[in-house]
Amino acid sequence: MTLSDGSIRNGYTVKLLNMIPEPRAIIVTLQDLPGAEMSAVGVDRSPARSFTTLADPDRLKSLKVFVRQPADQIKGVTQSFKFRIEDEAGFESAEYTATFNAPEIAR
Repeated sequence: MTLSDGSIRNGYTVKLLNMIPEPRAIIVTLQDLPGAEMSAVGVDRSPARSFTTLADPDRLKSLKVFVRQPADQIKGVTQSFKFRIEDEAGFESAEYTATFNAPEIAR
């Protein structure tokens, strides 16, 4: 989606599975997408490169995440980037490679 300021926004569903019997603070970080910021539905925070959310015990948490990149930072119609997911306590982490799509005219 092209926004009024010319930046491009993509939407993603990020699923966090907490398989332990206690709540966990999870840090979601955006990597390898220059100038980009993200926001998540239900996470009360300004757009940034990372945010923290709480995952309930023994539950799957689905987040709708919006990633926005300024038009002058877009390097092609598709760009690979990563979501890094990390337990705030530092016990576990994972990365997921995703694709950011932009219209041809945004280049």
